[in-house]
Amino acid sequence: MRILLVDDDELLTQQLGDFLGSQHYAVDVALDGEAGWDYAQAANYDLIVLDINLPKIDGIRLCQKLRQSQYVNPILLLTSQGDSSAKVVGLDAGADDYLVKPCTLSELAARIRALLRRPGTLNNPVLRSGELCIDPSTCEVTYQGHLLSLSSKEYSLLELFLRHPQRIFSSTSILEHLWNFDATPGEETVRTHIKRLRRKLKSVGADTVIDTVYGMGYRLQPPPAASPDPQKAALRDETRAAAIALWDKFKPPTLQRLISLEQAVATLRSGPLPEALRQSALADAHKLSGSLGMFGFAEGSRLAQAIEQVLKTAAPAAVDQLAALVATLQQELQHPPQLPTELLLGPWPATAPAPPAAPSLPPTATSPTPLKVLAVDDDVAILATLQTMLSRWGIEPLTLSDPLQVWSVLEQEVPDLLILDVDMPNLNGLDLCKLIRNHDTWNGLPILFLTAQRQPEVVLQLYNSGADDYVAKPFTEPEVITRIFNRIERHRLLQTWRKPTPSPG
Repeated sequence: MRILLVDDDELLTQQLGDFLGSQHYAVDVALDGEAGWDYAQAANYDLIVLDINLPKIDGIRLCQKLRQSQYVNPILLLTSQGDSSAKVVGLDAGADDYLVKPCTLSELAARIRALLRRPGTLNNPVLRSGELCIDPSTCEVTYQGHLLSLSSKEYSLLELFLRHPQRIFSSTSILEHLWNFDATPGEETVRTHIKRLRRKLKSVGADTVIDTVYGMGYRLQPPPAASPDPQKAALRDETRAAAIALWDKFKPPTLQRLISLEQAVATLRSGPLPEALRQSALADAHKLSGSLGMFGFAEGSRLAQAIEQVLKTAAPAAVDQLAALVATLQQELQHPPQLPTELLLGPWPATAPAPPAAPSLPPTATSPTPLKVLAVDDDVAILATLQTMLSRWGIEPLTLSDPLQVWSVLEQEVPDLLILDVDMPNLNGLDLCKLIRNHDTWNGLPILFLTAQRQPEVVLQLYNSGADDYVAKPFTEPEVITRIFNRIERHRLLQTWRKPTPSPG
């Protein structure tokens, strides 16, 4: 679980941070209200602890601002103001609980555990999945009565899965939940911790607890299905057929990008790689890293990312490494794709709209006009995937491969949300985002980035340029659709909130 602690007492935040870290929480610390707001916009926190007397933005105003921005997770006010009126003001501002300083660390931990407890389990704080149990009050994990010895991160991983048994967590999502901004490892770290956790679970007979959903991530192994749902089966067949047709359409240009990488290897063997050829191969590797995962080639996407990193320097000494990666990718693409039909059929995040019962009944069917989303990406495979995906949810897709055409489309259409890629020819997504944020008409348009770049410095650039949210490629349908609906709904709520209330009479 990831917690944001907002308090201007540096000594206290250090003590609380160390204590909460010992309880297997990932903790970020902000020393004023403005920094607290920035942190809350940059990451998904399971709980926020606020002091009331904060510089720049006080805790009450920050709490109100968080609730108005649709932050729905628990907020705990931790303050020295203990009178009843202060408590009423804090709770009315949207706080879930109120703890008066000085308090014991054990009481603080108990309040946090209570707030993080799932609905429906208030009388039973122990998390269970079959014979696997976690007791958050003691941090003990047992299976069939056998005590498991887990590291802090292994415990946090297992707790995350048990608290959200129906949710699929991508590696990026796991990093966001369990690591703070001071420690941002790569996805290989997640895979290592998953492997170690599985090994320890297997040692006590629980070898099928964590399920890998290829192309998407990890989840708690779901119970066996009671009986097949004919409606879901029909939708699965329809989706598989559409995914196969889409792959057949884009397989030739995908393989052409692979040829470009092979040409770069051959050229590099005979001497330095010309800059034009390097840039072309780099662009093809970047596109492959984003699009292959959409067709179920999760390993292919990882290989393309590794190729992209080698091509950034294209040192002659790395030619053997580059050749091996390209050859492995070529072999990977000879296999049939693991078509990710689960992207449609769930399980979906708790905040997402339910999957449609049929494509003819989208969740926006009751809206007076369909939602419009403008997607800008120079990868036509990504645009085709988005077009199919958005249409299935009753969203009218507008797609562009040239970012310079955005302004002419905006003059003709009124999109509810804009999707941007980062690396595009003529005008990159970051500069385009800044231009839109400085435009008098379109500065409030919600902007979601889809990018294969996951480095912390790039993510920071996204938010600094004015992005509302981002999703890493290869993306999953539940994640993208959820973010789209949440951002559009948040934008509409903010518009309603900002409208002046008409005076009576």
